[in-house]
Amino acid sequence: MKLELIGLTKKYGSFTALDRVNITFTEGIYGILGANGAGKSTMMNLLTDNLSRTQGQILFNGTDILQLGRNFRRVLGYMPQQQGCYDHMTAQTFLSYMADLKGVPKRRARAEIDRLLAVTNLRSARHRKLGGFSGGMKQRVLLAQALLGNPKVVILDEPTAGLDPKERIRIRNFISSMSRRRIILLATHIVSDIESIADQILMMKRGRVVGLATPAQLVESVADKVKELPCDPEDLEWFQRRYKVGNVFQRGGQTWVRVVGDDLPWEGNFVPDHLSLEDVYLYYLGG
Repeated sequence: MKLELIGLTKKYGSFTALDRVNITFTEGIYGILGANGAGKSTMMNLLTDNLSRTQGQILFNGTDILQLGRNFRRVLGYMPQQQGCYDHMTAQTFLSYMADLKGVPKRRARAEIDRLLAVTNLRSARHRKLGGFSGGMKQRVLLAQALLGNPKVVILDEPTAGLDPKERIRIRNFISSMSRRRIILLATHIVSDIESIADQILMMKRGRVVGLATPAQLVESVADKVKELPCDPEDLEWFQRRYKVGNVFQRGGQTWVRVVGDDLPWEGNFVPDHLSLEDVYLYYLGG
């Protein structure tokens, strides 16, 4: 199974939202990192054909998705960032409606809906109207509908936004468990959501792909780019202007800063054994 983006570009007048992206996705979880405006949502909307591309191709197993049409939509599951639920429907009714739109047979749909409501911790709220749901509960309903019909390509745009830490871990573990024989694209601002489950990390900046590697490879690439050093509180503002400061913390009654970049202060200690994707994000995408 293969999903290919070839020269994929999206322009709005003179503004280029996505710039000649070339990438091939195979089975596994791809975490997509980037600041607002990096092109993550644009790419996902092109993949779901919610936007028309300016140029380029999107191929699924060698055939353009525009040519595949409904046959591609049958294997696609999509969770949008915007919470476009039908507030007058209950969770059960909404999922039944979405299953019908996807062409899932009714008996199979009932079993899938029961399972997904349990996984997303919504079984007790299945007969409540969506208009009374919290933001986090709506996120879980949207995730459940994306997984109806056993899709082979799953696109998740900020799937854990609005969830508390316990719910985030639950959903993250579920996404990890369903990754076999699927292509899962997961865009998020929450680095910890993908650090432990992504097979590959795709980094985007200003509409371009600036990196694709495993989490371990990316962390290794910044091994000599991160230092920690003590800092007088009155000097903190200067440090934040001069360097990319990833963290400010207390150690031994003293203020310390964690700085990331190529141009580091001569004092301080490298921290090669305590690096994370947050350091990677700040180095490559942090401005």
